[in-house]
Amino acid sequence: MRAEELLDIINWEGFREALFYGISECEELGKEFIGITLSTGDGLILRVNPYENEVLYIFLYSDRKYPLDDLKVVGIFKPSDDSNTYFIYQITNLRNFLNKYGSDIKVIYVEVIKGALEDFLYSAMA
Repeated sequence: MRAEELLDIINWEGFREALFYGISECEELGKEFIGITLSTGDGLILRVNPYENEVLYIFLYSDRKYPLDDLKVVGIFKPSDDSNTYFIYQITNLRNFLNKYGSDIKVIYVEVIKGALEDFLYSAMA
């Protein structure tokens, strides 16, 4: 999906800026994953092709279990022994998921994902 198409679906405060900043940083660093922290405490992980301005996959990153109606479990990530466990879900039906998840959401933070989480995502998707 083109980045511009995603903006027609997700209109959360700060999402447009986070998406394009993340894509730009991924292009600069040669990376593929953008992490976006939401006001709900959850996060989105976007796998992108920054050179084509495309969003390939959208994942929900949360320390809570969600019903699997529009989600597919990708993996369970625990950054270290003394940290929380996070569930990573691929969002399979974005519009349905967003209808349930809500619309009064703000983007808090955006970053390029690297290190242990990046390695985990590559191995989970292999």
